[in-house]
Amino acid sequence: GDTGSAVLDGFSRLPEPLQQYVAVMVLYPEEGISPIQKAQMTANQAGNVHVVGVKSDFDFCQSTVKSIFKQLSGCSESSSGPFHSGCGVHLSAANSINWGRLLPQVVYHASAYLDLVRQGTISFGQEVDICIPTGNFGNILGAVYAKRMGIPFKRFVCASNRNNVLTEFLQTGCYDLRHRRLHRTISPSIDILVSSNLERFLYLMTGDGGLTADMFHQLEKHKVFSVPNQMLGQIQEDFVADWCTEEDCANTIKAVFQSKGYLLDPHTAVAKTVADRFSDSNRPTLIASTAHYCKFAPDILTALGKSPTSNNPVSHFQSLQSLNPRPALHAQLSKDIERPRKHHTVLEADPTQVFTEMEGFMRRYFGK
Repeated sequence: GDTGSAVLDGFSRLPEPLQQYVAVMVLYPEEGISPIQKAQMTANQAGNVHVVGVKSDFDFCQSTVKSIFKQLSGCSESSSGPFHSGCGVHLSAANSINWGRLLPQVVYHASAYLDLVRQGTISFGQEVDICIPTGNFGNILGAVYAKRMGIPFKRFVCASNRNNVLTEFLQTGCYDLRHRRLHRTISPSIDILVSSNLERFLYLMTGDGGLTADMFHQLEKHKVFSVPNQMLGQIQEDFVADWCTEEDCANTIKAVFQSKGYLLDPHTAVAKTVADRFSDSNRPTLIASTAHYCKFAPDILTALGKSPTSNNPVSHFQSLQSLNPRPALHAQLSKDIERPRKHHTVLEADPTQVFTEMEGFMRRYFGK
């Protein structure tokens, strides 16, 4: 929902001579993102992009891409990465399957800390806590790397919605999916149960690839794994975690707007709700705001007690504009939702269908 639209926007702006070499295919859960997120992505007019809905959830989309990459890895003598020999195309991911996704996140966590210094909120070197709404564990892992590089974060506050498997893990050391099902919430970008970057974090903690691989093999086979008590103790030296209900999230959106005139998107509201529970008078807490509220206009209006009377995104934006909120409405998004839909493909939750669709797009685009 957020990564997809960002990637589409970025790669659609490639200089024309480069577009012939780079194409982008985005998968999204058909019922797992907001209508405005979907409208933004499916209206992208660039010639080098293809947007595909899947009748499943984020976990299926991510695991399918990983499976395809594994299938195609080692198919090129010149690269160890995934390569489709029939089309002569190298493949890479733009979400945090690709470690490169974490690099800019490391940077903006450092930048946010330095902003506090510049504003005079803290002195250079003073510790702060950081709270991040978390599903796939990538953004918060970027903050962990930033701390390893010298940014003085004291505690990482992991904030979840109803899909609170990470809260349970960070509190108990047990990652248990045996009796869980995914809940669709008003913060869909963290509606995730299989948190792929947690594997990277546990390897960072242990330096033991065999142990980490064994834990995630247990998760794949038995839907559960536990970390040793000593490791849990190490994790809890730096991490606290909690989750919030849909009602709590909506109440936070309303309360912050009424008191500050500032509109939080639902993911940031999840973080704000949880951060307040761990507030420490000795140091400030940074909250990572991870999306613009306009993408979730109907839910924002409902939280404010102004339930929309139509399904028209344009009217939703007009209702938000009338509130004169901070930050201002997203100008580009306002234009995007008025464009006609270009991408209509929706697939069943079948990895073979996804692979076939990907091959077809590559052959059409690259002419192989």
